[in-house]
Amino acid sequence: MSAPDAGNRLAIRRWDDPPPSAAARWLRTVRWLLPLLLAGVALFFELNEHVLQERAEISPAFLGEIVVFAVIGPVIVAIVLGWVARLVAGYQATSAALSDANRDLEANVAERTRSLQATSEQLAAANRSLSVANDELRQLDRLKSEFVSLVSHQLRAPLTNINGALELVAEDADLLPPAHRRTLEILGVEGKRLSNLIQTILDVSRLEAGRLTPRLGAVAVEPLLVRACRSAMAAEGDRRWSVAISPALPPAWADETLLEEVLRALLDNAIHYSDARASVDVGAVAADGSILISVADHGRGIPAAQQEMIFRSFHRVDAGDATMDGYGLGLYFADRLTRAQGGTIQVESPLHADPERPGSRFTISMPIASDEPEDTRPKSVTSQAREEASA
Repeated sequence: MSAPDAGNRLAIRRWDDPPPSAAARWLRTVRWLLPLLLAGVALFFELNEHVLQERAEISPAFLGEIVVFAVIGPVIVAIVLGWVARLVAGYQATSAALSDANRDLEANVAERTRSLQATSEQLAAANRSLSVANDELRQLDRLKSEFVSLVSHQLRAPLTNINGALELVAEDADLLPPAHRRTLEILGVEGKRLSNLIQTILDVSRLEAGRLTPRLGAVAVEPLLVRACRSAMAAEGDRRWSVAISPALPPAWADETLLEEVLRALLDNAIHYSDARASVDVGAVAADGSILISVADHGRGIPAAQQEMIFRSFHRVDAGDATMDGYGLGLYFADRLTRAQGGTIQVESPLHADPERPGSRFTISMPIASDEPEDTRPKSVTSQAREEASA
């Protein structure tokens, strides 16, 4: 190897490379040869100076010099070289350990780098998927807005005309044959049901868009419950119902119109899922600073596994039962309206020991009006939902 090549090899050697093994072997050899050489040189000079040149007798001073220069000195040199050899061996072991650790670290860094690259690619793919999903959601939201617009402008006007015509014909229903009268009654009921569905969809759309603003104030609970029950039970014939109000019940802090809609939704749900002979029981009490309004029925009940899902839009407990009508919007709308007024709604089922009619109880919790400071009550704008719908 030429001198420039050797210089290049030395220039690129890393600081943590251990010294060559030949140097360690040379140091171990010198550890023994150097003390022997020093002892031999000392004996030679002492014998040459005192015995061969001066012909002097062997004296204690001469023996002392022999001991110091030929024995003690080489022994000290051997001890020092042994200590140096141990330091070199320790340095070699440490360098080897550092080299192994450095290789392991480089391997770990390379592995982590590959892992981070794979994770980065996965995140990039997930981000692309989320971007596509976001675009699809925007498209669905646009389609939803178009559907609501179609419902409000293309369906409500013809349906209003149809219902008006049915009411005019119903005035002369006595002139029609029984079968025709029955058909007319069915058309009237289905027309009202379709109108209610359209109105619910419009209200849900306004609520989700933030355009259905509650106007909060003190609401007398008892007349509100009686009015809602009479309205809901008007078409139910002989169905039994009751309203139980605790004495001296304070007013609730709510929007009277929206709270009545919540009660109507719960009453419609109780009527829908219970037998015509079963009673519906409504009650209201004050507890822990809140007004608790309950609607209990003797219906088929709600399985525990579905009690967390019944307040979702379009979720129905009897989704597989083709004999039961409904769209899964009533409880969703009731929950959203209740929360918009600062209240909560909960369900309890089973309620009765009857396995065929375990029943359910929905409980609305609203703040008490007297607990709301006058200067902190929100001054919200009157809800225009019904006015816009009837326009």
